[in-house]
Amino acid sequence: MKYKRCIILLADGSKPDVFRDLLARGELPSIKEHLVDNGSFKTAVSVFPSTTGPAHIPYLTGCLPATCNIPGIRWFDKKKYARYGHGSIFSMGTHGRYRSYVGPETFLINSDMRNDIYTSFEILPKSYSIFNSINRGVGNRNLTKIMRIWYWYYGHLTDRWRFVDDAALKKTVKAVDKGLDFLFTVIPGIDEYSHLASPTHEYAIGQYRALDSGVGELVKKLKKKGQWEDTMLWIVSDHGLSETHSHFCVNTFLESRGIKTFYFPLTYRKGCVAANMVSGNGMTNLYFKKRVIASGAKQSPESIGDWSEPATLEDINEMYPRLLSELLAEPAVDVLAVKDRAGNLVAMTRRGVAKIKMEDGMIDYNVEGNDPFGYTFGSKQFSSDACLSLTFDSDYPDASYQLAHIFSSPRCGDVIVSATPGFDLRVKYENPEHRSSHGSLHRKHMHVPIISNIRLPDGPIRTIDIFPTYLKLMGHDVPGNIDGKALL
Repeated sequence: MKYKRCIILLADGSKPDVFRDLLARGELPSIKEHLVDNGSFKTAVSVFPSTTGPAHIPYLTGCLPATCNIPGIRWFDKKKYARYGHGSIFSMGTHGRYRSYVGPETFLINSDMRNDIYTSFEILPKSYSIFNSINRGVGNRNLTKIMRIWYWYYGHLTDRWRFVDDAALKKTVKAVDKGLDFLFTVIPGIDEYSHLASPTHEYAIGQYRALDSGVGELVKKLKKKGQWEDTMLWIVSDHGLSETHSHFCVNTFLESRGIKTFYFPLTYRKGCVAANMVSGNGMTNLYFKKRVIASGAKQSPESIGDWSEPATLEDINEMYPRLLSELLAEPAVDVLAVKDRAGNLVAMTRRGVAKIKMEDGMIDYNVEGNDPFGYTFGSKQFSSDACLSLTFDSDYPDASYQLAHIFSSPRCGDVIVSATPGFDLRVKYENPEHRSSHGSLHRKHMHVPIISNIRLPDGPIRTIDIFPTYLKLMGHDVPGNIDGKALL
């Protein structure tokens, strides 16, 4: 069957286990009747970093964030920083040296993405966007272009995220009158209430119920217009969440060892030799100014060295001999990943070490001692599909594939840190305090729900597979330069 339109509701931060529980208790009757009973409810693997913004990208491009050169909600471009310097407090966005998509710089994410990756809004002529920041090509079909920031600040200042969700759902139902081909709506309340309290707090659970009510109204409208039978409707999520009991400040850790660190919002600091860019609070990209250690010479780290080149495992160990081992010893730090001079990606946990290399779609996974992720298959070469199948039900689904890809981005950190569930990696300037976090490689953050009124095949899937699937079902060509594969 060829579908005429596709509507995607991204319930930010929604979790598959919560959906299952509420469905089993009969608390989501519209979602059950109109989607699950005759369609699909699957758990998929999201992308790394598993955080709002970057993890929206796969649904709209079929690509991993790193493929689009967006390795986090905050990043630091070493080559451009080396060329243009630190700038001033007023130099937001200048030259693309560093970025934080929390606040006004959100508007820059579309221009920061690779130009040869096409969004749904560039492919589908009658496509619309509601409360969504990944919208390159949407033009005047962005139904909340200016008001999104107002709604977000209102929700942030008042904690009335139910008001924001209600507005999103009402605008979605109203948009059906526009004769749309495609609509992508972001519904933020579950994520925001989870950060403020927990993923199972009554406020967060209430937004699942509000979503169900909105789905009922949307289906009613589509049926009234005679459009339900040829409309694809999806409910998806970008990431999971885990409750946070402890906060670990990476900036303090580095500066207590004499490593002056650049981080948001203090982007005007001079003389920094490291940069810390936290995403979702469950992961961070760390960057180091590379310098040569001259025997017997007195050196100033601020004046000697080069930002433009990646710092390898060996470089970091030479500059700061105990830094990585001390960082990994912190309870908040679960996974460290860094490239060595041979081009291997070295993944380290307190359990063990593995070297990873991906070439031509094949992943070489070589364990040194104990497996860092607790996998039981040992050293192995496998395809990206086999990687997903072998690890889907583990605590670290798809980890080697996700890590190999994020290091393909020129803006990726020299070191990637993934937090232990229960901890996050940001203390300073985090208002309000996060009581739940996401962004890491752990299953609690990487597993997300995919609910649709179409039947999907059995087997594990990634969120990057949804984009080519709906394009194919609508009769459109799928771009050849994407990471995902059509499921049907």
